[in-house]
Amino acid sequence: MRVNALTAETGFKVGPVVLETLVKHYFERRKTGNATTQLRQDELMYDEVFNVVKSFLRLASFHTVEDVQGFANTRTPSPPSVHVVRLLIPMTSCDEAAQIIITAFGGKETAKRVVGGVKWWQVRGINGVDAQWITAKKDWENAQRRTKMQKKAKEDSSGSLPSTDLPTGVADSEIYEKHMDEMRCILYSHGGGYYFGSVDQERYSIQRHARKINGRVFAVNYRLAPQYPFPCALQDLVAAYLYLIRPPPCAAHCPVNPAHIIIAGDSAGGGLSLALLQVLRDSGLPMPAGGVLISPWCDLTHSFSSIHTNTTTDVLPEWGLSLQKPSVLWPPPPDDISKRVHASLRTRIREVFRTDQPYDPTATMLSMAQSTSAGQPVDVGATTSLPTSDPQHIDQTVSLVARSGEILSTSNQLHLYTQNSLLAHPLVSPVVSYLGGLPPLLFIVSDREVLRDEIIYTAHKAANPKKYPIGNFSRVSYPSLIGIEDRCKPTKVHLQVYDDTAHVLPVLFSFTTPAKYCFRAIAAFSKHVTGIPLIPTPPSIPSNASPTNPVSRSSFNSSPESKSRKDSEGSLAASDKPHIPKRISLSRSLSSRFSRAIQSRSRFSRTFSEDNVLPTEPILLLPIEDVSVASIGPAQPPNSNTPSASHEPIPLTAGDPRVYRLSEGQWNGNMIRERVSTQGIIRPLEPESELSALIIDPDVIGRISELTLRRYLDASAMFDKKFAHTIRAIKKDRWRNLTLAKKDTKRGLAALHHKITLSSAENSNSSSSVAHGVRESFPSSGSWNWAWVLDGEERPPPSSIVSRRDTAEARHLAKIADQSLFQDDQSLSANRLWSAVLNFFTFDQDQPLSNANSTKRPSRLDRFLGRERFVKATFLPDDVKDEGHH
Repeated sequence: MRVNALTAETGFKVGPVVLETLVKHYFERRKTGNATTQLRQDELMYDEVFNVVKSFLRLASFHTVEDVQGFANTRTPSPPSVHVVRLLIPMTSCDEAAQIIITAFGGKETAKRVVGGVKWWQVRGINGVDAQWITAKKDWENAQRRTKMQKKAKEDSSGSLPSTDLPTGVADSEIYEKHMDEMRCILYSHGGGYYFGSVDQERYSIQRHARKINGRVFAVNYRLAPQYPFPCALQDLVAAYLYLIRPPPCAAHCPVNPAHIIIAGDSAGGGLSLALLQVLRDSGLPMPAGGVLISPWCDLTHSFSSIHTNTTTDVLPEWGLSLQKPSVLWPPPPDDISKRVHASLRTRIREVFRTDQPYDPTATMLSMAQSTSAGQPVDVGATTSLPTSDPQHIDQTVSLVARSGEILSTSNQLHLYTQNSLLAHPLVSPVVSYLGGLPPLLFIVSDREVLRDEIIYTAHKAANPKKYPIGNFSRVSYPSLIGIEDRCKPTKVHLQVYDDTAHVLPVLFSFTTPAKYCFRAIAAFSKHVTGIPLIPTPPSIPSNASPTNPVSRSSFNSSPESKSRKDSEGSLAASDKPHIPKRISLSRSLSSRFSRAIQSRSRFSRTFSEDNVLPTEPILLLPIEDVSVASIGPAQPPNSNTPSASHEPIPLTAGDPRVYRLSEGQWNGNMIRERVSTQGIIRPLEPESELSALIIDPDVIGRISELTLRRYLDASAMFDKKFAHTIRAIKKDRWRNLTLAKKDTKRGLAALHHKITLSSAENSNSSSSVAHGVRESFPSSGSWNWAWVLDGEERPPPSSIVSRRDTAEARHLAKIADQSLFQDDQSLSANRLWSAVLNFFTFDQDQPLSNANSTKRPSRLDRFLGRERFVKATFLPDDVKDEGHH
């Protein structure tokens, strides 16, 4: 088996990076004027992880997209304490999700104009969406015990009931426990720039979320770009949400109350989560309880200054996630080649249906001639708008005239997720959208990450949409925003900015001190918005509740907000005590000898903006009533009769549930604004007038700036020079695949034409009957591979796998789509087509077919292999019959 090149090189380079960081951590920290953050100087664990991740992401840029995707998809085992159930979300949910997205786009015509069709993005390589249930075993075991106690109580009063014992002889990872139904649920989307990443890649942080909320996580492996560009991933997320609230008959779980669901995601997954929430809002589906957005990617146009100023303090490469080592997969072929491929496929398909004349396999060949077409902290320079998505003008070139008079231009696709014309679409870059009318949102942003400013701006825009109005381009590209100001109210937002930290803090730096408080904050928010106690309530009545005022969960017939208020006052009384960290981390114990003198000098000069504090000496914040004023909103008159009126200083840390109790009913104008120190102490965020993210010309947002375009062009030139030999080899591979694809298409469509002709001759000699039979032979679902070809208005992006024949993966899918037409026992369906795809990539060639004398019905794999041999024997030349699978 081929070893992943990125995996091999990473294994060789991680060790030296760790040792180098260990040495530099103690010697370079003493240098004056060091550009590193205080957190990296104070905490060895953070410094180690930061250097390893930053080195890896830079190294990954010099590998192909295929290598990066393969590395991220490496399967990681779950620890024994975690219960995992792997499943496929069925095609019924996917097809329903497609209709919802089309409705949100404004109908089929708008979808065709904006994203190029309604069918091409429904094509997928497997028979559904890969997903996993993840929960801590102790939590579902506790749920099992509670269920047994409840059933026993009912049994004592009304008779016996069925047993709820676990089934025997079944592994934990193979079954879904019914006792998990009562747990709160997080629908989680992983990060990875939309083109890499998986649930396995983030397994540790995801299972930690499940443990912290005492609930379950439903994590989705959505389709990745560039093979499946926007809106493919969004369809998968909508399908996952529908699978939760409207499970099909084959699902093991009961319908999940939307008021018990939290939509969560990190980085690109955070952007997808915001897009999902907008689609749910605009399609009229029940809204979830809330959303947790961890460093969400909100602006793919790079309009804000932190994308340029924070490159040294963040783990992402200085050129972002726009460039990879060239391969046949990426960058996509030139637009003129894609057009010729589309035209050739359409002409061939239509020729097949013209049964009144012989089929000419040489008509309209794909030409093999190669194309010959060629106030902020930083000054971003001139800006330009993005190309139009008008079908009549599909040029994706981005160009502008710099202030110096120089013309900057590129026809390359700037991001793998979507074409240049859609970078400012509200479902791609939520920063340009209207974000009112959404459930409560928790934004987690790192102060030293490159996405900081766009996240802060997006959070304020959601809480105060009138102050940050949307532009006309957003309404045109997403008609659901027309008149939305009159239909939706501002969104409740909790914004937390973590000092000195880098991108996706709880994912990449989960072992560090700031991440510990971040997980607590997410758990406290989840408890508040769902109204389910964070820690399972024992059968006995809590000390702070009475028989007339018990602590209870919210239900379908009750308001989650009212229930959460009741729970915030009734449950978790013990956790109301402020957390005082007592244990010194390993990294600090190692570095204490080197920094004791520095720390002692600064001990008496610390302020709220400084974070070089030992864990044993937490900052003492304002009194409890003053904390509510500083962190939450307007001042409230103190009540001298209550213990909280004492003026003794009490620390308040991230994750303290009192934040929501004190803010109940006000949220400081729908918003809680906090900074979190490296030791978890919260303090008020600066006023809006002092935040660079909010001091920006609204006309600049959603446009490509001179600084952004120049950075891309400079990095692109460096990649072109570094991989010049690779680019020349790719052109040869691409044309070789196109030549083979042409032969595959000729053979497959000739066989299809032959089958249709024989079928029509057997049924009737009438041409109308022939046409009717042809229409009946093809599925109506857009997930069928050839559906987009039959629609002349479908315009798949150049990178989309359905419109390509220059990669081995695309040729495999096309060949299977052709072979699946030769079924004699059943009519074609999209579900069986992609089941054949899955079988094609997983079957063992040495496995014998079913016994011909057996009365058992052949399996799908047997029938598929039999059809394949029939195709080879009938239509393939002798010299290629024994080639095997490509």
